[in-house]
Amino acid sequence: YKAGAAAVIASDWAKAETSFAAVLVAEPNCGLALTNLGRSRVMLGKFAEAEASLKSAAAQFADQFDPLLWLARAEIEGGKPDVAIVTARAAIALKPASVDAQRIVQRVLVAKKDTAGAHASIVEARKVANAAAWDCFDGIAYALEDEMGKAMSFASVCQGVPDTALYAEFTKALSDAVARSEAAAPPPVEETAAPELPAKK
Repeated sequence: YKAGAAAVIASDWAKAETSFAAVLVAEPNCGLALTNLGRSRVMLGKFAEAEASLKSAAAQFADQFDPLLWLARAEIEGGKPDVAIVTARAAIALKPASVDAQRIVQRVLVAKKDTAGAHASIVEARKVANAAAWDCFDGIAYALEDEMGKAMSFASVCQGVPDTALYAEFTKALSDAVARSEAAAPPPVEETAAPELPAKK
């Protein structure tokens, strides 16, 4: 197990996978090993295999947050957004202030263009913790609605968020909204020269 934990710290996911799989041969019901095996497989892009490990961990340890979070990650990356949002919400029920779990919920809602649902989800998140990340999620949803004034009101807060990936999502949503606005704008009217009056005889 120590070798697997060291591999996780070093982001050596292949070694972590091998190490935790070896632990499970000796201890098939080791919840930490199941969770970390699933996590390693998510990071390696083995989403179907990751799901199997994480579902087992979540079933055995229903009160644990990490198996659900990583299961939701495996599901959304594996192309199962409708399942992932249910799993992520179950994780949020255990840890309401989790930005990572909320990000999965927001990704699904935004992909569905359900901006009303995205805003409502953030309203609930704000009741638990006042995180700057919630402002970024709200700003992204407003940008998708082409509410540029509202979206830009979050710009300074989002710029200070340490989560650079989230800030990148926010700035992309803004630039996409600007592009849509420019594409929808009517073409400029060409000015035509006034006809010359005939010279006075």
